[in-house]
Amino acid sequence: MVRQNTGRKRDAQRTKASILQAAIAEFAQRGPAGTRVDEIAARAGVNKSLIYQYFGSKQELYAEALNSVLEAITERSANFSRSLATAETIDGLHDLVHGFLDRHLSLMEAVPEWPRLLSWENLEGGRTLARLPVQHTYRVFLERVQTVLEPVSRRGLLAENFDLRFVAQSVMALTHFFVIQKGTIQHLFQMDPNAAETRAAWLEYCTSLFLAALRTASQPRGD
Repeated sequence: MVRQNTGRKRDAQRTKASILQAAIAEFAQRGPAGTRVDEIAARAGVNKSLIYQYFGSKQELYAEALNSVLEAITERSANFSRSLATAETIDGLHDLVHGFLDRHLSLMEAVPEWPRLLSWENLEGGRTLARLPVQHTYRVFLERVQTVLEPVSRRGLLAENFDLRFVAQSVMALTHFFVIQKGTIQHLFQMDPNAAETRAAWLEYCTSLFLAALRTASQPRGD
């Protein structure tokens, strides 16, 4: 009977995971073009030859890092969706919208590499994103928004031409900005982006924006 060397296999898995985590941090900080393999190897504490051995190239490592964070977002999104859909404390449209925005912002704060990586990726034209299995992830996100909006739709507060894709884009734009544009918030708008009261006020204002949009969308347009 031939026994496998499970210890060596576990070491390889740990090494690969360490490289991937180091790559996520470096790519999020410097972008795919500005990141060097030497820097990833140094952060991971490995010889850079192992990076090529496990991932083939810097571009493939970047694709793996982007996909890894995307999967983490998908998992957390599903958890937030279930928790919001089953919440018993939500009472009224305001709490529904506020709760959804709060949970999505918490998602961005829990995985801050995601909005940073997405920003870098879009600056590069989205070429890597185009070849990743993102359609499933995007569908999960839209399904989560749809779940939140179901009680709103049942109340007749959505117009027939209400486009869920624009809702998704608006939520992403708002939360991404608040997470990665802290310097802009602090120095341009003279607000403390890390203060709890700033976050609370921002959430309340965004909630009012969405409520206004929902109410506007529900009104028939004049000729």
